[in-house]
Amino acid sequence: MSRELRYDNALPRFAALVQEAMGPEALARNCFLRDASGRLTFIALESIDAATLTVLEQGARSLAPYVEPNGGAISSPDDLFDPSLADPNTGLPEWIDNDEFQGFVRLVERRIVGQDWLQPPRDPIEGVPPITVFASHKGGVGRSTALAVASAALSDQGFNVLVIDLDLEAPGLGEMLLNNPPRFGTLDFFVEDGLADLDDDFIEQMVAASPLSKNGLVHVVPAVGSLGNKYPENILGKIARAYLEKTAADGSTITFLDRTRELVRRLSQQTRYDAIFVDARAGLNEATAAAVLGLGADVLLFGVDTPQTFAGYRYFLSHLQRFRPSISGETDWRYRLRMVHAKASADAKRQADFRTETFEVFSDTLYDIEDGIEEEAFNFDYDDPPAPHYAWPILNDINYAEFDPLSYRDQFASHMFDRTFGSFIAALRDNLRLKR
Repeated sequence: MSRELRYDNALPRFAALVQEAMGPEALARNCFLRDASGRLTFIALESIDAATLTVLEQGARSLAPYVEPNGGAISSPDDLFDPSLADPNTGLPEWIDNDEFQGFVRLVERRIVGQDWLQPPRDPIEGVPPITVFASHKGGVGRSTALAVASAALSDQGFNVLVIDLDLEAPGLGEMLLNNPPRFGTLDFFVEDGLADLDDDFIEQMVAASPLSKNGLVHVVPAVGSLGNKYPENILGKIARAYLEKTAADGSTITFLDRTRELVRRLSQQTRYDAIFVDARAGLNEATAAAVLGLGADVLLFGVDTPQTFAGYRYFLSHLQRFRPSISGETDWRYRLRMVHAKASADAKRQADFRTETFEVFSDTLYDIEDGIEEEAFNFDYDDPPAPHYAWPILNDINYAEFDPLSYRDQFASHMFDRTFGSFIAALRDNLRLKR
């Protein structure tokens, strides 16, 4: 009986075939292409003698349907009319640890959706206040509630906060923080911007002041504006078009991530803000990539103490592992990550158990723990408070199970939220280096 061939072991088996026929150095000199359907091609950037080519082509036939069954498993950039494949910087180094093969290959991905996940974490947007992204693998963890409470608390302390809802498919910040939403929301921006350039007047009509503003401002950009609320039958149609890429005048592609950076840049110019809070889409979809990878932001990873939380973040951090810098420094994007223990028990042991799980996930993925690692490596002890795995706790509180601050203002009173959110807000303010 032949060995089972699936997506997860097709590339390792192909890499083993190339290594056996051409030697391990060939994997460093050449690359693999995986197309939108998942089929693989070995991109030869050097000449291959006829005997070796025959061995490769015959061996590749056993990899169908994950290679083209009628030939084409071994090609060159010229064969595919794609000179970009000859660029040694094209693609990503992929570490394979599989029963079939162990080692690095260079992989070029072609996707119909999910292209933004292939981009390394971006640097902060120049001239924009510090951005904090509130993200989670699952919904229902209190992510948006924490964002709303933190915004109101910082406003009470005299800071101006811009809140942007990028959770296009499950919007909620508008209803949570505004009585009268602006005319347009982020969903409108992505749809309208896909058809024509938008002027400053459109951007101004995306922002409204929350009645929860106190000594400072809380400005809110909801996902859906008043026009969308007037015509709710159009919302699903807008969502279907929001993630489409644009083509620039020079023919280059402008992705959802690029458009999100431009949106945040333009919104930040409307008023002087001390901080920008972004509510990201739960899960691992395209909007999540734009928020957590595209903004150069500090990213708060919310999770409750369940196996689903740790499994989900293992998927996410394992993907990010391919972007680990060779030398860690102050600009290392990994320092911008921070776990948040949502709906946490007040029991210290339960919080320590959560930390144990997050420490294992980060150690297995993003921490530099190899032998002979330099002192400047990105590595932390289990009980090191600055470490990304050392979660900020937000205690479980039944008073916030049904969160409606516009109707029940006591939910934003300091005597109510200090016990639950006090340490989280203090840590967030320190992280933003906000001072009065």
